[in-house]
Amino acid sequence: MSHPGPRRAAPVLAALCLSTLGLALPAAASAQGGFTCEASALAATLGPSPRIEPVSANRDETACKKAAAGGTAPASPLPITGSLLSATTDLRPETGSPSAQTATAAGGVGELRIAGLPIPLQRPDTSQLPEPVDLGGIVIRPRDIVNALVPESFSAELLNLRALRAEVTGRCVSGSPRLTGSSSVAGVSVLGRELPVDRAVSRSLTVAGAETIHFADLTPEQLGIPGVDIGPLRTLLEAIPDVSVPATLARVAITPGRRIEGGGSLTQHALDLTLSVGGQTVVDLTVGEATVGAAQVNCGGVADLALQCTSRRIVLIDVVRSGGKVRLLGAADRRFAGKRVKIRFTATGEVVARPRVRRSGLFRATAPMPPPGLRATNRARYRAEIAKQKSMRLKLVRRMLVSSTAVRGRRVTIAGRIVRPLGAPVQQVIVKRRLSCGRYRVVKRFTPPADGEFRVTLPGPPSSQAAVYRLRTRVRKFTTNPKLFPSSRCRGTSTSRSS
Repeated sequence: MSHPGPRRAAPVLAALCLSTLGLALPAAASAQGGFTCEASALAATLGPSPRIEPVSANRDETACKKAAAGGTAPASPLPITGSLLSATTDLRPETGSPSAQTATAAGGVGELRIAGLPIPLQRPDTSQLPEPVDLGGIVIRPRDIVNALVPESFSAELLNLRALRAEVTGRCVSGSPRLTGSSSVAGVSVLGRELPVDRAVSRSLTVAGAETIHFADLTPEQLGIPGVDIGPLRTLLEAIPDVSVPATLARVAITPGRRIEGGGSLTQHALDLTLSVGGQTVVDLTVGEATVGAAQVNCGGVADLALQCTSRRIVLIDVVRSGGKVRLLGAADRRFAGKRVKIRFTATGEVVARPRVRRSGLFRATAPMPPPGLRATNRARYRAEIAKQKSMRLKLVRRMLVSSTAVRGRRVTIAGRIVRPLGAPVQQVIVKRRLSCGRYRVVKRFTPPADGEFRVTLPGPPSSQAAVYRLRTRVRKFTTNPKLFPSSRCRGTSTSRSS
C-alpha cells in the first residue's frame, strides 16, 4: 500500500471509525425497529360478491406479536364451507433486541369446498326452430322444450381443496435479517378433476359437454306430451331441425407455493386459484397466506450500523489505496439489494464504478487510481449514489489507515498505521466503542511506535454481532512545524474509517 512521503503536505486527519463483524452492539443501539408479521387462512372472491377474509391474525398491525384465529368457515350466504381454518403469528422472545428474536406467521385450511355457485352455461341457438309445431292435432313448442332440457347454470361442486398451509420465519443471521418461507398442499380437485399440486397449472375444463338435441329421440315427457304414443309422430318430429348445444368451458389456473418478496418482507402463499367461465372470473382464491417483514430490523450488522446514526440511506464506509487501485466499501438500505450503485469521483464528476448492493446491504467496488496530481489533495473524494440518495464525500488520502482486523472470541485486534509526521512526542491513540448514536466509551489508550505502525487488542461487547470503534489521535501537518492538529470527528458513518 502506498502512502504520501513524510515531508509531503498531507491532510491533517487522524480519526478512524471501524465496524467489526463478530462483535456485539449494545441493546440500546439496536432496538430501533422490529419485525412485522401477519397471517390469513383464506381470502376469496366468488362471482360478483365482495372479497371475504374470514380468519386472519395480526392484520395491519405495526409490530409482530402473538395472535391466533381459527375454526370453521363462518356462516355466510356464499356457497363455501371449510374446516380447520387457522392463522397464527408469534414473536419469541416477546421483548428485547430484534437481533435475538424470531418472528413467525402461518395460515392454512384443513379442507375447503365450494359448491352450488351458479355458473352460466352456453345457450343453444334456437332461432331456426319453428314455433309452434302441429303434430297432427298435438301442438309442441320446440324452443320451450330446448330451454327445459338445457339448464341455465351449473351448480355442482366446483372445488375441493385439502390440507393447505403457508409459513414464514424471520430472524437475524450473521448480522442481517433472513426470511424463509415454506408451503404445502395435499390435494386440489376442480370440477371433479384432480390437478397436480407440485407446479403451476393452467388448464381448460369442460363444465357441460357439447351435445345435439334430436327431437325424434326425445321421450313424450321431454316433449311435454306425457302419455302420448309418439311412434306415429316420429316422421313429423324428424322434420324439426336438430339443435346443437355448445360446450361450456372453464379456465382454471393454480399456483402452489407462490412467494412475494420486496421492501424487506416475504409473503408466502399456499395456493392461488382462479376459475373463469366465458372470460368472467367466478372464483378467485388465496388459501394460506403468511407475511413477515424486516424492513426496520437492525440486526447489528455492519450495514445496519453504518446507516443507524444518519438520515442518509447510503454511505461510503471506506476508501483505500491498494495494489495501484482504489478499493471502496459502502452500505445502503437493504431495500436497494440487487440494484447498482454509482461511485462518483467528485473531482471530475466521473462515475468510476457501479457495484451491486448485496442482500446484507453492503457493496464493494474497485476504481482506477486518480492522477498523481489529484490523489493527495482534498479534491480526491468519492461519493456513492443510488436512486435519489447520496452519501457524504469520503477522501482518498488520510492519516490513519487500517491493514487488518481479526476477531477471536470476544476480543478484536486492529492493525494499522498512522502516516508520519507524528507528534513530537508521539501522541496517544484513544480508542472508543460506540454505545449509541453520539455516545462512546473509551476502551483503550495506547502510544504507537515512532514509525506509526500499531497493533492493538480490544475488549468486545457481551454478545456476538457487531461493534463500532473510533480511533483518534493528533499529528503534525509538516515535519518543520511542531504544532499538533486534532483529528476530525467521525460523522455518523458507523463503519467509516475516517470522516
